[in-house]
Amino acid sequence: MFLAREGQSIDSPGLFSLLMNHFPDMIHSVDEQGGIVYFNRTALTLLNYTEDEFAVLNIRQLYAPEVLEAVEKGFIEVKQQAGQKSVETLLVTKDGARIPVEQRTIALCDETGRFVQTFTVSRDLRPLKEIQEAALRASRLAAIGELAAGVVHDINNPLTAAALANEMLQNALDGADVPETLRGQALELTAMIKESTGVIENIAGRLRDFSRGVKEQHAAVDLFGPVTDALFILGHKLKAGQITVQCPVVKARHWTFGDANQLEQVFLNLFSNACDAMADCKTRELTVGVETVTRNGRGFLCCTVRDTGVGIPPDEQEKVFRAFHTTKPRGQGTGLGLSISRAILCEHGGEIAVASVVNEGTSFMVYLPVYNQTRPVGCSGLSLSANG
Repeated sequence: MFLAREGQSIDSPGLFSLLMNHFPDMIHSVDEQGGIVYFNRTALTLLNYTEDEFAVLNIRQLYAPEVLEAVEKGFIEVKQQAGQKSVETLLVTKDGARIPVEQRTIALCDETGRFVQTFTVSRDLRPLKEIQEAALRASRLAAIGELAAGVVHDINNPLTAAALANEMLQNALDGADVPETLRGQALELTAMIKESTGVIENIAGRLRDFSRGVKEQHAAVDLFGPVTDALFILGHKLKAGQITVQCPVVKARHWTFGDANQLEQVFLNLFSNACDAMADCKTRELTVGVETVTRNGRGFLCCTVRDTGVGIPPDEQEKVFRAFHTTKPRGQGTGLGLSISRAILCEHGGEIAVASVVNEGTSFMVYLPVYNQTRPVGCSGLSLSANG
């Protein structure tokens, strides 16, 4: 008999049911044959079953296949020793989604000590893991910010010298007696240099802001803008490399939420890398496409940047997003572009993944939350493998 307060009693089964059904964690009991003999409402909500569906389940149907062996061993251990066990494991919802839980199981025995059933409490670990992942992303961003500050410092001096030399060349051409054809070519060259140094100054400025933790005002962004702006900036490189571009990205169709300048930086890095990867290839095609996908019930834009370059070996694909790691020849890359791109996308609640086949080409998949009129969807971020 449970006592509600002194002098007043409540029927124990009724109070037990009331308490269990209002308990925030999932609770279930399993008999000796593995049949589920008790469950609370949280179990139904967490695993997305109706009461009738859950009542006929076997214990094996609650867990992910990869943890079943450990679960069965733990069940036998608890039953034989009439003890208790705490583990982290994976439950599976009716729809097949995996839920990480912290699980504590105890054996319930009768007066003779004979095992009757287990009593298991399962706590959903997703909120805790989201906090841990956010902390990890923050530490990575801080480290990349320090690297970015060093890069900006190293860029500024040669950039200033290049701009000054270009200005001096223009002044010299103004007073020089040279053929008009040569003058025109030289002036075109100086204009290209001025445009390129301006782009680099802009990038350096963004890196400086990134390293200082300066946050731009985020707003609705049509992905058409950052993609086409990046292609325009790299127009000379694409033309010089004789690269064919296929970009069926439609204006005002694919909306996300964030900083357009930072997203442009991501695509600049990806397009520039694609150009470098195709430099010595017979077929040089850059394809950019966007589609809307659903991951874990959330809407994301998936922008795929595909090239027909040399490809990335399987053992290198896991490393390409690490700071200072590069697959380019010595002296032709800093190894920071993809690590900074990933950091930017993490700030936007997205992610980047890679899939590649040597001598066939590489695809980078950029995932960004779909934007609706009230808030961006899925801003808690994604966890993806390197192969997408």
